[in-house]
Amino acid sequence: MGQKILMIDDEPDFTELISTLLQFHQFSVDAYNDPKEIVGKIDQKNYDLVICDLMMDGIDGFEICRRFRKMERYKDTPFIVLSGKTLTDEERKSLLELKVHFVPKPFEPNKLVEKVRKLLVES
Repeated sequence: MGQKILMIDDEPDFTELISTLLQFHQFSVDAYNDPKEIVGKIDQKNYDLVICDLMMDGIDGFEICRRFRKMERYKDTPFIVLSGKTLTDEERKSLLELKVHFVPKPFEPNKLVEKVRKLLVES
């Protein structure tokens, strides 16, 4: 397997689908359905890219992004958030400041793979 991706989404079926898609394209994927689970483990792993849902119970995607960006190891790691939520101007600004790429749901799976590849090449 190739580059290591962290996937965080509170919908197990969606996490499994995206993980399988990325693994098919030779990426190694760690998937979590409970965002609280990964919080204590972030600094123990090295991920090349993070994919995260925005709207989750407990800790939302915005908070996950902020926590990652505070860590030296992840300050420049490519980060994609996926969501069906319509973003406010303030939310868009927040994601831009955090250097996070937004992909609206629903999306074409191959477009996500292309985005992942592009961001990994650029990083």
